[in-house]
Amino acid sequence: MARMPDWLKGLFAVLPTPMVAGGRLDPESLERVVDYYLDGGAAGLVPASIAGEGDLLDEAERRCVIQRVARRSGGRAPIVVGVLAECTQQAIADARVAAECGAAGLLVKPPRGDAGAVLSHVRAIAQALPLPLILLDNPAFGPTLPSSLIASLVEAVPTVCAVKVEDAPTPEKMARLRRLLGPRLRLFGGLGGLHALAELDQEADGFFTGNPYPARLVSMIASHQAGDRAAAAAAFEELRAAAAREMDCPAAMIPQRKLILRELGVLREAATRARVAPSPLRG
Repeated sequence: MARMPDWLKGLFAVLPTPMVAGGRLDPESLERVVDYYLDGGAAGLVPASIAGEGDLLDEAERRCVIQRVARRSGGRAPIVVGVLAECTQQAIADARVAAECGAAGLLVKPPRGDAGAVLSHVRAIAQALPLPLILLDNPAFGPTLPSSLIASLVEAVPTVCAVKVEDAPTPEKMARLRRLLGPRLRLFGGLGGLHALAELDQEADGFFTGNPYPARLVSMIASHQAGDRAAAAAAFEELRAAAAREMDCPAAMIPQRKLILRELGVLREAATRARVAPSPLRG
């Protein structure tokens, strides 16, 4: 069993990738994004993941985004980089770029396929790079990961230390995983915080989400950990409606978040990139 990273808990902010009209990157806004989420209490930063349009960035853009985030954070928080490619060799190449740019961990989207394909993919990444791996459990964007398969991955790949659970109903799945694996696996919610309070009740260790109101999530976590569930519930009510709207129309999630961040003065523009074949998004 690999040693569990001490830093792997709390809110890991899945960062948007700021762009201007035409889809060009906006590095200056990206620096404000980093400051905004850290000032909001984020424990870690997650560039180049699904909600950050990481699958729409070319290799040079991806490297630029990761480097800029790492440079701006200046060691204030660990960086966990999304590794989204379904081709194993490409995923390893992307993971190596992340490591070169200062990643402390990798958020890995397993490939579509059977359990053997998933295990082979994750094991190959782990063998190539000795970084902590967080699995992305999102059936809308990748394969379904039954609890038994997650347990097998944890047993076979010692650097798998956490899972971002987005396979609804998420609190129930977290309860099953906790019974199976106990403290061997850290559990994180996503889905914009839609089920955040119930997930904390099931001993979630935090969240991987790009919710544009990080301070509310951080306040909820702190209140729950202090045993003040009423205060945690009040903080949850402040973000639940926005999270529900995102889930009602997943394709609008990234534009909605960017609009909010533009209104808050974090982004210069709320531009996004078009997807050739839109996929349901979560984060």
